Amino acid sequence: MVLFSLAMAKRVVLDWNIEYMTANPDGNNARRVIGINGHWPPPEVHVDLGDKLVINAFNKLDVATTLHTHGFFQNGTNYYDGAAGVTECGIPPNSSFTYEMDVVQTGTYWIHSHYKSQYVDGLRTPLISHPPKEFYQYDEEKILMLEAWYYRDSEAISEQLLSTSERIRTAPFLPHMLVNSAGGSDLSKTKIQMTPGKTYRLRLLNVSGTGMIRFGIEDHKLRVIEADGVDTEIKEVDSVKLSVGQRVSVLVTAKESVDYNYIFHADIFTDIQSGVARAELPFRGIVEYSSAAKLLNNTNNSTLSWDFFQDIDLVPIEKIPAPGVHKWVPLEVHTSIFDDRREHLAFNNRTYEPPTVPSLVTALTTGYQAYFPDVYGFKTYPVVLDPLEDVEVAIFNLDVNSHPFHLHGHNFFIMVRGTMDKNPKNRLAAAKYPMRRDSITVPPQSYAIVRFRADNPGVWMFHCHMQFHKEQGLAMTFIEAPFRINATTVLPSQLKQNCDIMGIPTQGNAMGRNGLDLPDEPRGPFPLSGL
Repeated sequence: MVLFSLAMAKRVVLDWNIEYMTANPDGNNARRVIGINGHWPPPEVHVDLGDKLVINAFNKLDVATTLHTHGFFQNGTNYYDGAAGVTECGIPPNSSFTYEMDVVQTGTYWIHSHYKSQYVDGLRTPLISHPPKEFYQYDEEKILMLEAWYYRDSEAISEQLLSTSERIRTAPFLPHMLVNSAGGSDLSKTKIQMTPGKTYRLRLLNVSGTGMIRFGIEDHKLRVIEADGVDTEIKEVDSVKLSVGQRVSVLVTAKESVDYNYIFHADIFTDIQSGVARAELPFRGIVEYSSAAKLLNNTNNSTLSWDFFQDIDLVPIEKIPAPGVHKWVPLEVHTSIFDDRREHLAFNNRTYEPPTVPSLVTALTTGYQAYFPDVYGFKTYPVVLDPLEDVEVAIFNLDVNSHPFHLHGHNFFIMVRGTMDKNPKNRLAAAKYPMRRDSITVPPQSYAIVRFRADNPGVWMFHCHMQFHKEQGLAMTFIEAPFRINATTVLPSQLKQNCDIMGIPTQGNAMGRNGLDLPDEPRGPFPLSGL
């Protein structure tokens, strides 16, 4: 089987011109978006286990861009992770970069820009990696890319949220639901067609910039079989909830009759700003068995149970014991007005800003000092890890909003969930073989404890995937086995050329200087007392 798989492996080569376009996905607002080769939405990407995925990206925008393959571990190819300021400088306008990676994982992933909050403007697409044989059998699969879409571009939203004016900062703005880049009141644009008796795999992805999405189909059960690329034992539910960056696959068996069509719900819960905190924005579409069938319950009032399952209760098919604990990383999540008069989000009151020199470049060019956290800059919040060190990250969400946290380069084990009031009834602990995934939601006034093993040398970001929260400072970096990075990594020449074009040094510490020479390094802003 292994020899057969290797023989069938192929190079999947994509030539992508990244360019501006105009689109009106819900029929209510035309705006500038970012497409590929003159098309929007960008095309879905399908690969098979063992393939080599090659994306030749040419930037036709007037600003830099990158491509991040969300959920891929990038073992040995950290420089293709696509995180601007972390693993590369970015692709400058009228320049190119080739991302090349081995496909060693299967499941549901996505590709998106990781330059500022740029993917919110439409530079995102599903990436599906197929195994030689799926663990569960089904007749057909359908991809449902769910997205809370904004009528304004990402830069304008970022500027508003970081305004020093409370009036401007809190002026409400609401997202609009898109399903596979279509929305609006015409239910036919987002319909899911089913044939009686068939079993469908629905691959659900939340590719929003902000907003949690709940999904369910009237009078149909969902059977969860995958989360973030990890196959699971079947868990039957009425509905699922996905935070930004998360993916879930469910099996749905169609009815035997074509007498009725049914409503599906894809409701947004947004808490990006205080003016619309935890607002529920309902959306419905059609599961169509026949164009002539009667539509049942054509309202936003669902008959479904929204009593969501906990991901810690999922049981992975591949049973792996959790690692121990060599290093404990406690992270308190706060939102506050800082001394620059702006609202920031932070881990332990430390706001993230990308360094002048990408952290991977620093790890490769500072010799033995690559092991010193200070060389990466205070504001990257670097945590240096030893090779194969077992790491426990304890996330204490003291905020009034939920936050979805995503770890690059790894899946983590979900060990414990609970609430900050220490109510034992709310504490959930993992079983012998904990669920693994790459993105986790931590509700308000709650905590989650996750673990991973530092077995992938590189610089990996850990951040809130509410993309504007990342821009407001809610991110940090793990510097994993810096000496092994140095021994095993050679930067692509294209990466260095792009840095040169952008005027960014390709050696030195966070400020492009030698060693720990970081004069007047910025460390603030810091929270104002009492706010």
